[in-house]
Amino acid sequence: MSASLVGRVPQPGTLLPSKPGVGPLFIRCELTTPRAISIWLSFFCLPYCVVAHASSGQADRHVPAGEPSVDPGAAVWTSEDGSIVTYEALYFQKYQSVTVNDLLRWVPGGAELIPDSGGGNFSDDDKRGFGSSGDQILINGKRLSGKSNDIGSALQRIQASAVERVEVIRGTTAGLDVRSEGTLINIVLSEQLSGGAGSWQIHSGFYGTDSPELDGLLSYSSSAGRVNYLVSAQLGPYNRGNEIDRYQKYLEPGTRTVTERRESRTPQLQEAVILNSSLGWEFANGDELNINARLADREYNENETTQVSVVGDPSAVTLGYFSAEDGLDWELGGDYEHSMGPGTLQTRVIYTRKDEDETERVSLTSTDPGNVPGESAIETDELQTEAIIRSSYTWPVVPGQTLELGAEGAQNTLEKEVALFEVLPDGMLVPIDVFNANSDVNEDRFEFFSTHFWQLGNALALESALNVEYSKISQEGVDVDNARSFTYVKPRFDLSWDIDDANQLRGTVERTVSQLDFGDFVASFDNDDDQVDAGNPDLEPEKAWTYKLNYLHRLASDKGVFEAQLFFVDIEDHIDNIRVTDTLSAAGNIGDAERLGLTLKGSLRLAALGIDGAVLDASYTVQDTETTDPFTGARRKMSGQNDQNYSINYRHDIPAWRFNYNIEIDWSGKSRVNDINFRDVSKSVNPRTHVGMQYRLTDRLVLWFDTRIVFDGHSRRIRNRYAGNVADGNLQRVEVRNQYYRREHILGLRGQF
Repeated sequence: MSASLVGRVPQPGTLLPSKPGVGPLFIRCELTTPRAISIWLSFFCLPYCVVAHASSGQADRHVPAGEPSVDPGAAVWTSEDGSIVTYEALYFQKYQSVTVNDLLRWVPGGAELIPDSGGGNFSDDDKRGFGSSGDQILINGKRLSGKSNDIGSALQRIQASAVERVEVIRGTTAGLDVRSEGTLINIVLSEQLSGGAGSWQIHSGFYGTDSPELDGLLSYSSSAGRVNYLVSAQLGPYNRGNEIDRYQKYLEPGTRTVTERRESRTPQLQEAVILNSSLGWEFANGDELNINARLADREYNENETTQVSVVGDPSAVTLGYFSAEDGLDWELGGDYEHSMGPGTLQTRVIYTRKDEDETERVSLTSTDPGNVPGESAIETDELQTEAIIRSSYTWPVVPGQTLELGAEGAQNTLEKEVALFEVLPDGMLVPIDVFNANSDVNEDRFEFFSTHFWQLGNALALESALNVEYSKISQEGVDVDNARSFTYVKPRFDLSWDIDDANQLRGTVERTVSQLDFGDFVASFDNDDDQVDAGNPDLEPEKAWTYKLNYLHRLASDKGVFEAQLFFVDIEDHIDNIRVTDTLSAAGNIGDAERLGLTLKGSLRLAALGIDGAVLDASYTVQDTETTDPFTGARRKMSGQNDQNYSINYRHDIPAWRFNYNIEIDWSGKSRVNDINFRDVSKSVNPRTHVGMQYRLTDRLVLWFDTRIVFDGHSRRIRNRYAGNVADGNLQRVEVRNQYYRREHILGLRGQF
């Protein structure tokens, strides 16, 4: 028996692999038996080849950095069924990228999938355990076993020189570690890094302080035998700070005359020292072990000054708000994969701990509706932990069908103490009782799941899943002692139809349960509204049925991709503000809610328009929402949901000039906040625009410059403030707030070694 690789007939500008072991998804065994047996064997091999293709490496195909010897467009090829488009390392040489984050910006549709985590510095992941969903970017066919140590920060640490190829996978595919939400990107790393590879970055930005802050990132990866490792150290997040200017006026509800004006300036500055490391070990028997660790020592400071002018009063009052937050976070995660019998056993574990202390001090006037004293001090101590273990076994039960069975256990805890004080004129602090200010919250959760992948034919694939979850939530404190348990059944069905190599239609039906924010169980201080929000020990997770219909179209010769998604979400026990007292509210379950919308995405290479090296990404979402207001009983739109939003990302590389630049624009439509005594409507007045540019000084050294908020980042909020409960209809005043974000300039050097 001999074997050979079979790919689709190459289009102009594509290149099929030239050696065994580097090929499209399908492998055809050429036998002396009839052709039907050969086709059947190809179909039988599909589940195994997907996993092998996603995790295999070809170090000998890695091309060193430098100018490409051929057109980068020739380093792209497509699998026989059109489900995977592969970009070899050769393709990216033209762009001379430093990190994986740089690479993905030149893949059609890749920029849309890069998580906006700010480097993972202050990530607050609210995913429910590991689950079956997650980021749509994989590394060697796997999700990163981390929370704060997320894929967004990993993309900025991994060297571009360590990447062997990037695979863009459409639709449902057996053997991958995540359920697809449309398009997946799999980053395949080289098995060996000869001599290791490192990168560094130093940058300085102006954040409203007396002098620019100098920050940087150092990362190094290498291998020793069967072990691959990466270590990195970072000082300061990429963007340390911001400054917000607010101009607010209070209007009489009837005459709309101005009664009061407020001008606020709020500089914000964050600092951090972050250490990351990861290790991968491939054993002689083929087993794989990956370990990830993260430690972050962080600080955040906010100092707001407000000038208050009351119409008719010549004097002005200066108010202040100050907040200082210190935190120490650490995280340890890993996964182990073992081939056993006909399938694969995979186990993933993670433990995170976030320790946070915050001190706030605020001064108010009698015209401010906050429910705290005019001069107040607030101290908050908070400790959060999460421990998860997930194990599953996946195997092909019959040709064309793959089954996964597994279980997940998780424990989430929160220890929180809030202390409120009145500040007397002589500086003394007088304690004020706050109900439910000290509590320990604990959730124990167990989930059993099964996933069945069925290739129904050459064009149809069905993925069905059934998860059964049991959880127990308990809360103990001075004022609260409560425990409840829940059981949920969560099915999922995903049917994909490959109309042809360029077009795919997918339908998804899924039952989901949200992850609760344990901070909503305990009282907290809301500095935006200058009031204490009550906690709710009886809060339950949201449950929802989600329906999606996706259409995906890829243009010929890798010119671009277009995607449209129609979605409908039917929510039970929707979480919004509910009444606790006549003047106090808390997060609570208010009943049913609905979301209906459409998302359009597109990525287009502009070479056909005569702009070589340019890529344009755009997305637009429009939706309508509805729920029942718990205060008035009337139907209204959901809180915190934008009616529409769009984003545009334009990138252009000019190799002859050793220069590239990008322009990012985003805008958000109306969103609302509904509380016991006010109604908010907010929107972006101007789009937020960022411009970045890079100039390659040498093959290993890049000078770059970013300007964030090129134009005024202007947003507007209109709040109708009521005297007492909003249901009484006693409109007290109208508050109009215009908010501007300061323009930021960041200059840096990025290099490789």
